[in-house]
Amino acid sequence: MLNVYNHWDRLTTCIVGTTYTPDFYKFVKDSDTRHLLGTLAQQTLEDLDNLCVQLRKFDVEVIRPKVTDNYLDYKYGEKILPAPLTPRDYTAVIDDIVFLPTPDALGLYRKLKGADWPDVPPADGIPGEFTVEELYYLDYTWITDIVDIATQHGNQIVYDKDIDTAMVQRLGDHLLVGNWQAGDPWVAPVLGQYFPNKQITLLETLGHLDGGVCFICSDLVIVGPKMEQRVKRQFPDVEVYTVTPTAVKQFGAAKAANIGKYWLPDKLNSTGFQDYVENYLSHWVGEIQASCFDVNLLIVDPENVFCSSEDPELFQLLESRGITPHVVPYRHKLFWDGGLHCVTSDLNRITRICL
Repeated sequence: MLNVYNHWDRLTTCIVGTTYTPDFYKFVKDSDTRHLLGTLAQQTLEDLDNLCVQLRKFDVEVIRPKVTDNYLDYKYGEKILPAPLTPRDYTAVIDDIVFLPTPDALGLYRKLKGADWPDVPPADGIPGEFTVEELYYLDYTWITDIVDIATQHGNQIVYDKDIDTAMVQRLGDHLLVGNWQAGDPWVAPVLGQYFPNKQITLLETLGHLDGGVCFICSDLVIVGPKMEQRVKRQFPDVEVYTVTPTAVKQFGAAKAANIGKYWLPDKLNSTGFQDYVENYLSHWVGEIQASCFDVNLLIVDPENVFCSSEDPELFQLLESRGITPHVVPYRHKLFWDGGLHCVTSDLNRITRICL
């Protein structure tokens, strides 16, 4: 069976996300914007492919989502749905239970669906209530392959509970859960139903948990500055190391605080590109100030961790613990609003309860 008990145990099976190829953007009329989107896509795909190569060096089986190059397959009204770049945002394996969204593009529609609505969204939306663009969010069709894998392994699959490992960290008999709004328990009560014998701790993250906190092992946690005091209060017996965010190191604190929703180097940016993203692809990007990508680490096993950039002080700490950091570049994390942890999702780790 697929099983993850601790997220620092040896990784054996992992999803690595994908984005659309440069050919996908042939429909973009402005040649400069089309070229920039294509270059961004190509460089992102190169980094993801390299991540797969590095994982396979540790004998990790890599699963990739399948997408097409035809934008019409993902277009609803004027909205084009994003590629499955960050599979961790919608998937989780906790012990031997696999949590997934239903593998189609109708997840948001089902949440909004009124009693008298049809089963499939009308092409013109719900008159007077929602445009067709407002009825679609993500296309989970690629999840079909994960369903097949989990079924072949004999796992229980639970659908549409909003449980994912961007918001839940698996610390053995302890689950750490983030939230989106102050006072909101998010999925903590649901997790309690499925794992009544685990301790479940809610941490006020007001965003993705893995954008602010990463437990490297049971007695060491890496945090972003915003989470330092909360984590120290919650875990007084754990060593807490606070990183300096990439944006602060790269631009300085003042500029980093006002960098905007995303950042790209000048050679991949233009006013036309910015306008196009704002008008048509704004739902593809997040708010990079909300995350600290320096804690968005992928633990391969107890002795090896993947990081997307150099951090000499952090690396010295890890090495003092017998952990080797490996730099696996991800050039455009400040555009896509995600790091190496985001663009992966661990399906199986060798854990003590599997032995």
